[in-house]
Amino acid sequence: MMGQAGEPGQQGQRRVGRAGTVLAVAVAVLVVLAVVAGVLAATRPGPDLPPGSPEATVQDYLSLVHDGDLEAAAELLDPAGACTVEDLHQGYGDPGARMVLRDSRVEGDRASVRIAFVYTDGPFGADGWESDERFQLVRDGDRWVITGEPWPMYVCPSTPEEG
Repeated sequence: MMGQAGEPGQQGQRRVGRAGTVLAVAVAVLVVLAVVAGVLAATRPGPDLPPGSPEATVQDYLSLVHDGDLEAAAELLDPAGACTVEDLHQGYGDPGARMVLRDSRVEGDRASVRIAFVYTDGPFGADGWESDERFQLVRDGDRWVITGEPWPMYVCPSTPEEG
């Protein structure tokens, strides 16, 4: 009879073992789905902006800076401005930031585009902070160029005056 009394306990252990296995599988599936969602969110392309718009110019500039093609990025700077490709080489920007278009405004031949740089910490980006940068643009013929001292440059030395 002892053998019979012990059997219900073994069935209970089997139920707990099955429930634990089911729970472990469910948690594993949720973790995999979270990782896939994170990868898809991180690798999705930026928004489709109208070609030739101030927003597209800033997007192109930021992509070129992020990719390290500073010579091409400098081509999007105002040729009448003080910033050069050498200033871009001196600038610093965190390549891990996600960039989000916040707003833009066009008034005649001038435009302003505000971008949020979102920095996250941790495996799921729970901790983090963001910084807004405003890009000023002017029309240069049939295209928009970035003027002033845009991110990642904060100071562009002016051209030395000839004495």
